[in-house]
Amino acid sequence: MSERRFTLVDFTHMNRAGYLRLYEAGHTYSLSRAVAHAATKRELVAKQRPARWTPPSMFKLPEALTEAEVVEAELRALQRHALEVVDPESGS
Repeated sequence: MSERRFTLVDFTHMNRAGYLRLYEAGHTYSLSRAVAHAATKRELVAKQRPARWTPPSMFKLPEALTEAEVVEAELRALQRHALEVVDPESGS
C-alpha cells in the first residue's frame, strides 16, 4: 500500500534491497506507508503542498531517512492496530 506525499525538503532513503532513492523537494511521490509515516514524523513530507511553502536552499544537503526510522514507524503502526478496541456487536 502506498501514500502520496509532497516533499518539503530533499531527502534520501536506502531500502532493504540496498537501493538509495533521492526524493527532491517540491515533488509529489508515492511512498510506502512506513516511509511516509517516518518522513512525516521528521517533517520531510506533507500530505499536500503548504500554502506558504518555499523551496529550500540548493546548497542544503539532503536529509537521510534511515531504515531504523522506517522500521520504527512500521512497529508503531502495528502496535496501534493491535491495540484497537474491537466492538463485538459490529461483528468485527
